[in-house]
Amino acid sequence: MPSYWIINSTGGFLILYKQITIYDLLEILSKKLGPQNWWPAENTEDMLSGMILIQNTNWKNADQSLANLKKATNFETDRILALSTDEMERLIQPSGFFHNKAIYLRSMLTAYRDNFDDWSKLSTPLLRKKLIAMKGVGNETADVLLLYYFHRPTFVADNYSMKLFTKLHTFTTKPTYIQLKTAVERDFKLESKQAEELHALIDEFGKLKSDYFDDYQLKLPYL
Repeated sequence: MPSYWIINSTGGFLILYKQITIYDLLEILSKKLGPQNWWPAENTEDMLSGMILIQNTNWKNADQSLANLKKATNFETDRILALSTDEMERLIQPSGFFHNKAIYLRSMLTAYRDNFDDWSKLSTPLLRKKLIAMKGVGNETADVLLLYYFHRPTFVADNYSMKLFTKLHTFTTKPTYIQLKTAVERDFKLESKQAEELHALIDEFGKLKSDYFDDYQLKLPYL
């Protein structure tokens, strides 16, 4: 349950915050928004394709590209990989950056077909290094892969998380992706399904542009 904490503001006033932990945050968002059951996808190929196509765009555009892929290939790995580069680029054009994304999508699905079963046996740190080494996979995509495909409990420090933790007065200066991820994961006792829900709830809450947490502070251990 939230506790109360008084701090001094820069203007010399005393401000009262409801202090919460990451576990309180999950509970509050769960009660407010309900189960999310992410990743929204018809099958694994749909999910993996979406992780690439959503980069640097919105879901409306990514969904159009996914609909095109489904119509052309029924989200079958071999049929997607059999597409020519020109055809793949045409299908995924609505999501933008289609030249690069065609390369990244082919790389992702090739690794899924050829490597993911073996990689699933690796420790999470080693697995993450393998994912980061793939074309088009940065910190955020690696972490959503860890979370939703490999079911490893991890924290995705995406833009929605960054904005929420800033609103929650967790940091005095804006952290980097890795700084936020590391700070949260120092005391991260969530199971994979809970971690999936936390990520989904943070993102869905962020879309609401709500001021609900203006009077809260999220406290992380060791900060």
